[in-house]
Amino acid sequence: MDTEKKIAVIAITEKGALLANKISDELNGILFLPEKFRGRIKATYFQELQEICKFCFDNFKGIIAVMAQGIVTRMINGLIKSKYTDPAVVVCDEVGRFSISMLSGHEGGANELTFLVSSITGAEPVITTASEANKIYVVGIGCRKGVDKQTVVEAISYCSKLANISINDIRVIVSCWHKKNETGLIEAAKELNCYLRFLPKEIYNNELYCFKESTAKKYLGIKSVAEPSALLAARNPILVLNKTIFNGVTIAIAKENLING
Repeated sequence: MDTEKKIAVIAITEKGALLANKISDELNGILFLPEKFRGRIKATYFQELQEICKFCFDNFKGIIAVMAQGIVTRMINGLIKSKYTDPAVVVCDEVGRFSISMLSGHEGGANELTFLVSSITGAEPVITTASEANKIYVVGIGCRKGVDKQTVVEAISYCSKLANISINDIRVIVSCWHKKNETGLIEAAKELNCYLRFLPKEIYNNELYCFKESTAKKYLGIKSVAEPSALLAARNPILVLNKTIFNGVTIAIAKENLING
């Protein structure tokens, strides 16, 4: 089995197996399921959870465990060595409510992996790293197909100045599922050192917000992209910049109204 730079996805329940299968497919990972699921879902099967967790910990760059966090804590107890060498560990509940960066957040890439899982499942990404918790702005973005990196960077920079905020205070850039393969958007997020999240279509159907309609209604079946993305991805949001168009890129910025924000 070629495990170099691969992601292992492990589940132990029936609901968890279905979600793990979806995650594994999207990330081109290797799925591990208990022997009892043999023949029902294509996977690598195991008998002892402790043994497969150790194998994955020693051989994979990332582990996504679809099970209770307490179980994962017990499974990796004694395996942890260094944040510079340990794999990224992300935990998801079996119904896809949360994806949690558990181990090797920065150095191992668990924080980034958490957002990737969130983009697949629609789960709330949970990042507890102190440096991330202090970033309180979420940028929602809509763009044309094939937009280049520099155009996106310039649009975010321009709109950040309009909102009177620093780019360094942006926690995450958010767009819709339809943009998940836009290279310019992905590269811009990397250049700006921001996490990138894509929201599934069903999340936009939220009647708590009176979103204004745009051309997205015709092409994507949702009212709009930038403002809903910013508001839906932020915690207790306040819109500090309404949708603003710069060189064909639409930007909206939300501030998270937090206790120590």
